[in-house]
Amino acid sequence: MQFPSFSSAVMVALSLVYGCSHAASEYPSKPIKIIVPIAAGGATDVQARAMALELQKRLKTPVVVENRPGGNFVIGNVAVASAPADGYTIGWALSAAMSLNPILYKNLAYKPTDFKYLAPVSKGHHVIALPASAKPNTLQEWIEEVKQSGKSAAIAVSSVGGTTHLMAEDIGEKGGFKVEPVLYRGEAPAVQDLVANQVPAMSGIVASVLEYYKSGKLKVLAISSEERISELPNVPTFKELGYNFVGTYWNGMVAPAGTPQPVVDKLSTAIRDVVKSPEFKAKLSTVPDMHIIDAPPETMAQMIKEDTVFWSRIIRSRGIKIEQ
Repeated sequence: MQFPSFSSAVMVALSLVYGCSHAASEYPSKPIKIIVPIAAGGATDVQARAMALELQKRLKTPVVVENRPGGNFVIGNVAVASAPADGYTIGWALSAAMSLNPILYKNLAYKPTDFKYLAPVSKGHHVIALPASAKPNTLQEWIEEVKQSGKSAAIAVSSVGGTTHLMAEDIGEKGGFKVEPVLYRGEAPAVQDLVANQVPAMSGIVASVLEYYKSGKLKVLAISSEERISELPNVPTFKELGYNFVGTYWNGMVAPAGTPQPVVDKLSTAIRDVVKSPEFKAKLSTVPDMHIIDAPPETMAQMIKEDTVFWSRIIRSRGIKIEQ
């Protein structure tokens, strides 16, 4: 067997380095697509489109958003994971898709290792909301009403096994009642049915319910933040009500796993520049209870690790499984 000479090995290594650096210097040379795994129109979609607008200024190429909802974010994530690893298809990553689906699904169609992390973007909190016509005015009154009915609490959620669903399950465990998740293809249609009294309760995010709360079309019973927030000063936290639930959801961005590191670095730098920009901050300020995360890509790995520990407890204790 013959082995390549030292000089040959060096030449191969140098050619690989040159190839990667050359690819990065030429990148991007055509439009970039951001796949968002939820329906258009919600708070997440607003952020993704604001990101696309600012990225195209920095990368000097068109950046478009493609919504690929369905399957608890699986459809969109598979589309990103299976895309050519050239930096021209990247993904909007939700905490539930990255942290929870790998726990919930026995045969998930994608793995965390199918992605390279580009950067975290933002985070927010969850609430329990009721129609304005509902009798309960407090979390405890609602829990007592559910328990007296002898039935499970039907609660609208945007994904089974997602953070809003798991928060409802945790409150159900502490409150002594069962939860029946009512699945919607996004928070926008869920809150519309809540306002129309077509569903008795919703576990959602502040951004989805605030407008309707302010106009008196629904009630917000509690929020999952550490302390009360400025947008909902009269809404207590679960923690202060004795339920000791403090949880967030977050957004970030990913690329297919095989994307060359120089391209990943270029994207990461551009995304972090956007997150810190006055333009993106101004757009984010229009989304209630949405806070930027200015952190390097490796922070996403730590966030996923912490989420896995936090949410696994609820998944195990409530016996939540999703067959696939």
